[in-house]
Amino acid sequence: MQTRKPARTLAALAAAALLAHAPALADAPPRNLDEVTLVGWLHVVDYDFALTTVEAEVNGTVLVAPVSRTGRFTLALPVNTEAVIRFDHPGHVAKEVKVDTHFAQDGEVGQHPRTIHMAVVLEQERHMAGYTYAGPVGSIGFDKGGGCVVVEKTKKMVPARRGKAIEF
Repeated sequence: MQTRKPARTLAALAAAALLAHAPALADAPPRNLDEVTLVGWLHVVDYDFALTTVEAEVNGTVLVAPVSRTGRFTLALPVNTEAVIRFDHPGHVAKEVKVDTHFAQDGEVGQHPRTIHMAVVLEQERHMAGYTYAGPVGSIGFDKGGGCVVVEKTKKMVPARRGKAIEF
């Protein structure tokens, strides 16, 4: 035989559970308004991301973002800087994206934590007919005054450099 608990008992249990977790919620670090977080997913042909690298050069410092088994990465960039993020995987043509976090704090949207979600598809070298990208394939920035995200894409191709130095 099943007994029903009164609504008051269920409410008391829910309140107790919430209060039990309240200290953990209070101790959670506040999200930083002085950074822009990039969350992305990579795609490569073999779906093996063990040798995939995501690096960002910011103010002369190189930040490395670990890539998960599913190709997910997270990278926090400080506001008021410019960064070039490089995505690389063996057998694929590397891509670079320029990110300018100036004006990320502008406008009403800039008063909240900034997170940008993106996907990056790396093409196999054998399908590129000896070509590579002429520079960054895109840029991410923020509108002056409003803080809205501005995205530009370009895929200008140039012949790949064939005369690479021999390493011993």
